[in-house]
Amino acid sequence: MSKTFNMTGGGGGGIKLASIAIITPPDKTQYRPGQTFDPAGMTVRATYSNGATAVATGWTYSPSGALTEGTESVTILYTEGGVTAQAQQAVTVQKANITVPTQSGSLTYNGGPQSPTWNNYDTAEMTIGGVTSGTNAGSYNAQFSLKDTVGTQWADGTTGDKTVAWSIQKAAGSLSLSPTSMTLDADNPSKTITVTRSGTGAISAQSSAPDVASVSVSGNKITVTGHENGDVTVTVKVAADSNYNAPAAKTCSVTVSFAQIYGVQWDGTAATTWSRTDAAETFVNPTPAVNNGNGSSPFDTIMPWAGMVVEDDATAGKLVKIPKYWFKWTRSGNGMKLQISNGPEAGFHVSPAHADRGDGKGERDYVYVGRYHCNTSYKSQAGSQPAASMTRAQARSNIHNLGSTYWQYDFAMYWTIMMLYLVEYANWNSQATIGYGCSPSSQKFNMGATDAMIYHTGTSAASRTTYGSVQYRHIEGLWDNVYDWCDGIRFGGAVVYCIKNPSDFSDTSGGTNVGTRAISSGWISGWTEPTEEGFEYALYPKAVAGSETTYVCDYCNYNASGVVLHVGGNYGQNQNHGAFYLNGNNAASNANTNIGCRPLVRLAYLLTSDQTVPTV
Repeated sequence: MSKTFNMTGGGGGGIKLASIAIITPPDKTQYRPGQTFDPAGMTVRATYSNGATAVATGWTYSPSGALTEGTESVTILYTEGGVTAQAQQAVTVQKANITVPTQSGSLTYNGGPQSPTWNNYDTAEMTIGGVTSGTNAGSYNAQFSLKDTVGTQWADGTTGDKTVAWSIQKAAGSLSLSPTSMTLDADNPSKTITVTRSGTGAISAQSSAPDVASVSVSGNKITVTGHENGDVTVTVKVAADSNYNAPAAKTCSVTVSFAQIYGVQWDGTAATTWSRTDAAETFVNPTPAVNNGNGSSPFDTIMPWAGMVVEDDATAGKLVKIPKYWFKWTRSGNGMKLQISNGPEAGFHVSPAHADRGDGKGERDYVYVGRYHCNTSYKSQAGSQPAASMTRAQARSNIHNLGSTYWQYDFAMYWTIMMLYLVEYANWNSQATIGYGCSPSSQKFNMGATDAMIYHTGTSAASRTTYGSVQYRHIEGLWDNVYDWCDGIRFGGAVVYCIKNPSDFSDTSGGTNVGTRAISSGWISGWTEPTEEGFEYALYPKAVAGSETTYVCDYCNYNASGVVLHVGGNYGQNQNHGAFYLNGNNAASNANTNIGCRPLVRLAYLLTSDQTVPTV
């Protein structure tokens, strides 16, 4: 062995090994049980009896085999010249603590197989078994085993296999309904809601008013069955299942609108009153307003009456909206029965103003009539006197000049309003039930006289038997201020012709023969029975044997040469005026100071700022 001596202090002769020392420790001093000592990086220095030193080589160590737990040192041995010296190298021998893995993040059900990722999973230290992949939401168990149970242990000091739970979370549930709103009627008393959901969670449904509409569930279908008129909210829920959480509930709005029939019946005698029938049988008579006060009617919450409201039209002024309804006249001798339904019924006809006019536009859900007579601009506006002194044809042309959907008040609109009045008030005598009308001063007055009225129907006068402006369901002046020209009807002697399409309105030609009229003037006591299809509404007086206080209580004027009609009343204070006053005296050239006009609008709806002009 080669040595390098430090000669400092040397004495010569008999030099021997005195000791050894570890001047550079080994690279590794931490061991697991079962591992062997590794001297790499360690330097040993030999010291001799003369004080010289040298780097020792060829040394050995003990133990040279597997280290046991708790060993604190390794002995370094060096022999030279028959002398052996030793030194101690400190070591630590203990088992390594291994952290048990845990699931990293979370998994959510997606319909396919999934495996978790793991925190602290070291493939060099352990193996994995058990359930390591899953599809359905739920909890699973993986198993981890230490590869070296001698040199390693779990952090809790054990070495046995560890079972670790991992999971797949439920996905968010989803729910949609089709439809989300529906209307049930006589033709469709039941409809179904189709439920689309994630998974297989149980479907449940609840009606907010089971007496109005009940629900039942079969599979993914919910059957909604109507029982009585009203509005219902159906709430649909889906329960959680094995893979999906319960979604938020959804709702479907349901309107039950079974047709309700309201009727009145007149026995044909001199009595002016009608008896109430059908759903109106127990109704009390309305109380219209007096002196611009308040009033009441059992029909105020019933369609179509409840739907008669005032709306503003930028072109024509203030208009009254009238919803569609269905009607039926039944005759028995001179007696008559009138029924109005708020839905289709067998044997009933669409209200005349809403019916198909043969103009290619079909039925209308709504029509509009002027709240007031026309002013000199042919608009329905308060604050000015009504226009007058024009022929019917001139009035027709001037109103239509406002726009293509604007026409003159016609016979179909007249009876649309009159039938509503009759069923509501059950009395021919409109002057007795609502007010005298005409004028408080026997001259024309500014329109808007009823604007201060709290209620939609009544008289502005101090009493019903005092002359003054009247309105019926917001329509002012039906028998006051000036008469209204009535279009869509003409006379050929005793023959009555009616015209559906406003584009065909004429004073001298066209129209459908709907019967004959009384050929003398007088107080109305009986009516024709129109039978022509599409003109079932077109009643006209056939008998004039009444009086101011019997039968209809309104007058009918006849002239063999009269071809055009005006209706209602004017500023002259008399009792022959009223809702059913009909004057067929007029030649086409008549233009009187007491005859005005009123606009008719056949729009499905009025426009708002965000709407465009509809095709009507």
